Amino acid sequence: MNKKILMFGIPLLAIAIVSALVVLSFSVTVNTSQSVFVDGEPQAIPCLGGETCIGEPVVITNNANVNAELKLVNDADCEDVEISYVGKLDLTKKDLAWNPIGELIEITYTVVGEEFEFSEIPVGYTLIYYKDEFTELGERIANPQPAITVTSDIGNLPQVNDANIDSLANYCQEPDNYEHCKGGKLWLVPTADLTGETLNWANMANYYYETDLIYYFANAEDNIVVPAGSNLVIYPQISVATLAGNETCEFIVDIESQ
Repeated sequence: MNKKILMFGIPLLAIAIVSALVVLSFSVTVNTSQSVFVDGEPQAIPCLGGETCIGEPVVITNNANVNAELKLVNDADCEDVEISYVGKLDLTKKDLAWNPIGELIEITYTVVGEEFEFSEIPVGYTLIYYKDEFTELGERIANPQPAITVTSDIGNLPQVNDANIDSLANYCQEPDNYEHCKGGKLWLVPTADLTGETLNWANMANYYYETDLIYYFANAEDNIVVPAGSNLVIYPQISVATLAGNETCEFIVDIESQ
């Protein structure tokens, strides 16, 4: 029996299917607006050789909802003159309702720099940083907070676990009406009333309390932070070498992003 193998050639039909490619797109228009502003007129600061002189305040305001990380930059080549930035703070006694009473004591303090410096501390008193660890304090005598002696190496103020750096803190509102909405508290207390980080509250009537909050940025690069929805007040401080001659030195300070 003969067997035949039958092979069939089956033609394959190539069917080309053409589809229309739809391209979708959208456009975005961004309208930016300025959020950081500087309020400060050009100023001339006369200063004798060997002296340190402080100019007028400059207010840097941040209207954004995020912190503004900024850098103070100047490229002046002044051999006998240095510029730094300080703040001023009035301290006063307060009554049991925390209303200011009596005389004011003004101190100056470093806003940005490697070391925290301050001046005008009365004899027998110690400058402390009073750190609020809770948003709701109640009576301070019943809920005392750490009283930290201020030293040159204290680091950034306020510290990160201070309630007054928190978004809930706003001392620009009633009843305080401070210039700075957030920040750290500096007090002057009799040295004899301070044991470690504990205050003798029986003598609280003798303490000088803050009338505003402060910031200190511990770095040598003049990097600062202006909190969201708040401001930072700085004073240019000029230090002149003892044997400086007669000259005019102009500092143009640019505020840049870090």
